[in-house]
Amino acid sequence: MRIKLLIAVLSLATAVDLVALVPAALAQPTTPAAAEKPAAPVKQSAASADEVASKTVSVAEKAQKCLKIEDKPDDRLHCYDDAVRPQPNPNPPPVKGIRDCRHIVDVDQRLGCFDGFAVQIPKFTH
Repeated sequence: MRIKLLIAVLSLATAVDLVALVPAALAQPTTPAAAEKPAAPVKQSAASADEVASKTVSVAEKAQKCLKIEDKPDDRLHCYDDAVRPQPNPNPPPVKGIRDCRHIVDVDQRLGCFDGFAVQIPKFTH
């Protein structure tokens, strides 16, 4: 008696699963033309030349380009901040490299830190 009840419950569960799968199977296109047709390559959006160039340029080269901005210190600091994202820290670690300048909170000190390291970078010649 228990076995018959178990078989009935399992067959009912299987039937319910089968009914749930049939509409999903019917919704998919099964035409041979659609199956044989190769997928069209996805075109990526064209990136601007500046975006491509900024990804291939090192932090040192970006810092040297920022050093050329002499007129406005704010613009030069924004240029440095674009090269090395600022992460202000009220208790910054000792500065050992140009990337450590991003932790300095004071704007003037951060600019001086960046300038000091940018001047020390050897000039690149291509």
